[in-house]
Amino acid sequence: YDKDTESNKVDYYKQLQEQLILAEKGDTIFLPSGIIELDRPLSLESVSDIAVIGKGIDQTILTFKNQIEGAEGIKISNSQNVTLKDFTIQDSKGDLIKAENTIGINFINLKAEWTGNPKKENGAYALYPVNCDKVYIDNCVAIGASDAGIYVGQSNIITVKNCEAYHNVA
Repeated sequence: YDKDTESNKVDYYKQLQEQLILAEKGDTIFLPSGIIELDRPLSLESVSDIAVIGKGIDQTILTFKNQIEGAEGIKISNSQNVTLKDFTIQDSKGDLIKAENTIGINFINLKAEWTGNPKKENGAYALYPVNCDKVYIDNCVAIGASDAGIYVGQSNIITVKNCEAYHNVA
């Protein structure tokens, strides 16, 4: 254990969550390239016209493998026109990305996966818009969910195209 290394560690959770809390209509939050270790879920609530954009699949990786609190990786609720684009999200305890009660949710060029062999302990859903309207999922990959990789039930006006889902139960 190296105290100096630990104390110099960047708290990406605090940084990103603060940006999400302070986001105003029309803002874009850019994620850096590299592996970003997060130990708690990120949440967006009651926002509109917000984009969260990485540098690309396998270029920007949000990993929750050491998650100590919460279930989801990212949770979006009661929002409008949110776009998540160009990143990989991995290994949350529960659903990787859950959007609830949101109008206009876009998942574009994302990989949502549990690494390693498929396990029943993995979260149920990789991409999980529920009770949403105007759902758009394009060029996404969902891997290793203990239920459905891409779940779009209980939502309206849904487009899913150019996606792959494998090693999921459903």
